[in-house]
Amino acid sequence: MLEKATIVMTASGLRQAVIYADTLYVFEKEDSTTAQNIKVKFYNEKGIFQSTLTAKRGLVRQKLQVFSVWGNVVVENDTSKLETESLNWDARRNLITSNDFVSFQKGKDIITGYGLEADNRLANVRILRDVTGRVHDVPRSESELDSLDKNPPEGNR
Repeated sequence: MLEKATIVMTASGLRQAVIYADTLYVFEKEDSTTAQNIKVKFYNEKGIFQSTLTAKRGLVRQKLQVFSVWGNVVVENDTSKLETESLNWDARRNLITSNDFVSFQKGKDIITGYGLEADNRLANVRILRDVTGRVHDVPRSESELDSLDKNPPEGNR
C-alpha cells in the first residue's frame, strides 16, 4: 500500500497523464494498481496540460496504458465539464468511454444521455443513446456551422 502516490503515464518519453491518489495498492504480476480518491491531469501529444479528472476509485493498467475510474467522476477543462459515475481511458487511442449516464456541459449548453466516446480534451464528444439537452448557441446556417471550426464563439476558445 502506498499513500499520497503518483503514477506518470508516458508515450515516446512524453507525459500523457499524471495520476495522483490518496491510496494505491499495487499488484505487479497482474499489471494492476487500484487507487482511491483520484485526480488525473491529462496532457496532449506535446506534453501540454489539457484537462483534469477526479473520481473516488480507479484501476490502472500501466503496461496496457488504460485505466478505469468510478464514483463521482468529473472531467474538466477551460470550457467543458463531463460528469458520470464511471469511465475508461485508453491512452493509446486517446479515447474516453462510458456506458453510464453522462452530463456534458460546454458554455451554456448541457447535453445528457447514456454512453460516451470522447477525446481527453473533450473537444470531440459523442453521447450514444437517449440524448437530451439544452443548446443555446445553435448555428443558423450551413456556412455559420462551417465557420465554427475556424472561429469558435467567445468563451469556447
